[in-house]
Amino acid sequence: MFKRILCILLIIPICLMLLPLQAAAAEREFGSITGEDVRLRSEPGTKSEVLAQLPLGTEVEVLGEKSGWFRVLYGETVGYVRQDLIFFSPKGSRAAYVLGDGAKLRGGPSQASYVVAELGGGQGVKVKQLIGDWYFVVAGDNVGYVHRSFLLLSRATNTSSSLLKIGMEGQEVKRMQAKLSERGFLAKVDVTGTFGAKTRDAVSEFQKACGFEKDGQAGAQTLGALYDTNNKISKANATAAQVKGSVILLDWFKGGETWLHKGARFTIIDVKTGLAFNARRFGGWYHADSEPITAYDTAIFKKIKGGKWSWDRRAIWISYRGKVVAGSMNGMPHLSGPTKSNNFPGHFCVHLLNSKVHETSRACPRHQAAVQAAYRAGR
Repeated sequence: MFKRILCILLIIPICLMLLPLQAAAAEREFGSITGEDVRLRSEPGTKSEVLAQLPLGTEVEVLGEKSGWFRVLYGETVGYVRQDLIFFSPKGSRAAYVLGDGAKLRGGPSQASYVVAELGGGQGVKVKQLIGDWYFVVAGDNVGYVHRSFLLLSRATNTSSSLLKIGMEGQEVKRMQAKLSERGFLAKVDVTGTFGAKTRDAVSEFQKACGFEKDGQAGAQTLGALYDTNNKISKANATAAQVKGSVILLDWFKGGETWLHKGARFTIIDVKTGLAFNARRFGGWYHADSEPITAYDTAIFKKIKGGKWSWDRRAIWISYRGKVVAGSMNGMPHLSGPTKSNNFPGHFCVHLLNSKVHETSRACPRHQAAVQAAYRAGR
């Protein structure tokens, strides 16, 4: 009897020692590699040493996370893998976003399976499981499978309704780009529906102007501010950014004089500074004799000229009646100007392609050089 009691007393401490080890074993967490030949690195950064290449589907033990990277155990090697390249979901789901319009949510993990729904670029989904090349996801009220090539995994476990970031494309991206262009953060020519480096930089600049964290990704907070009609945040050279990409050459004697007719009120955008002011043509026949419309316009004009009037030619864009035309102007008030309240004592000259000066009835080489410079800068 005594021997039995002694054995039990000896066994109990051993069992108690083993319990933490069993608990630790039960808490081990594993993830699967979601890309082709993913690099296992010595440190959390793309410039660190590559320790191994991990094929698609490789299982690794997740030891921790740091700065957007998972610390993992692969065989006997410990290294780091970017979080978006491992499917690891200790909380039951992983956030992901659709890369482009038209991604198919299917009833099964196969291209031959029926289509449950079509997803839009930037739409948020919850990934529940990885099956080969397919993710089993929850998308709104629907569930189904999406091929891994159409989704971008996030670090988060919960999604916002949408997130637009570099690499995505579609109508939501184009809508966002159009609003960025309207506010002057993106050139009109870059409203393409594809989220590239220029769009990322524009989003970052807008976020900075809003006082948000500047990450170049348009989530709910950024998009909410961008689409808020009461939000007046814009760049000082917004008008210049909006017209760039749509500038044309227009011959003065082949439609230019008719387009910029006497009495026309138009906007002049200085190519170098991006500053803009309103002007009016009141005369001239070989080119447009013009004046700033108000004293406020004159102040902007003088700022463009560095605070001092001169005859120097400047490359400009002229926006009027749906056209943006390459032009040139001098900056010296001369002769007469019909409006006395605009603080501009005279008028200035606006030239288009092949326009001439009144004194010689010939084209001015300096004006024409500025016209061509404006056209090159605005294409």
